[in-house]
Amino acid sequence: MLNIVYIAVVIFVLGLGYLYINAVHKINKADMAAKDAGSDIDTCLWDMNHNVSVILKALQEKGVELSLPDDQSGMLGLGMTPTVQQLMAKNAQERMDIVKPAAEEAGIAGDEAVAKAIAKFDNAKNELVAAGLNYNRMAGKYNSVISHFPASFVADRKNKGSKQIFVYQPPVQGSTEEV
Repeated sequence: MLNIVYIAVVIFVLGLGYLYINAVHKINKADMAAKDAGSDIDTCLWDMNHNVSVILKALQEKGVELSLPDDQSGMLGLGMTPTVQQLMAKNAQERMDIVKPAAEEAGIAGDEAVAKAIAKFDNAKNELVAAGLNYNRMAGKYNSVISHFPASFVADRKNKGSKQIFVYQPPVQGSTEEV
């Protein structure tokens, strides 16, 4: 009889171990998917800031000096929170809203490098929206995983909290106001 109890205890402990390992795997998999999606946002932000700097350099070569909001691109790095990413996207857009009309006014908007930088900025802005949607989908999956038992128990023990969503809406074409 004692052997049956030992076997039942071993099976119970193995079952708990399996549940724990499975929960850790699900949490880590969802966390990495959200981090990967967040790095796509970082890439778009880098592209946006780089293209603003290309136009700004062309303006400086023409002797045009502008008063711009502080450049936040020094904060660029993997693992930024969605809040920081949103601020960086807004900063890049504000800088472009000043730099692009200045390039047109200086007559360099048609130059190959400047026109290419403007097009790449607009492309990166569109990719940022898509990357943000993908990140939000992955963050939603992660939040869903850590909200169900036994993953919620494991997430609590490992201090894994829910992920914020990324919100960015580019301004309407021809307007400086956001949608």
